[in-house]
Amino acid sequence: MKVAHLFCLILCLLFAVFVHAQEQPDPAKEAKLRQAVMKDIKKVCAPQRRQTDKEWQAMIMSSEVNRILVKNALLAVERDNLDNYWEAVSKVDCMEDY
Repeated sequence: MKVAHLFCLILCLLFAVFVHAQEQPDPAKEAKLRQAVMKDIKKVCAPQRRQTDKEWQAMIMSSEVNRILVKNALLAVERDNLDNYWEAVSKVDCMEDY
């Protein structure tokens, strides 16, 4: 009986290790999602000044509040929560006055 319990314990631990190994974030996928979020933010903000995308993104991400909102939007995408995603995107400060 102890052998059966030990076998089940080892099997469960191996399964947990396998699942944990599968959850490693893919940097390319995260970068692609971040670009999609920034694209949606740009649609909402509709910047009036002529800037490159990198300059505009640096300006938006210079605010700590905006960084948190972008992070929340990414988390909402991972959780497939469209309402929270658009709520976070709409709260981003477009920084047009700066």
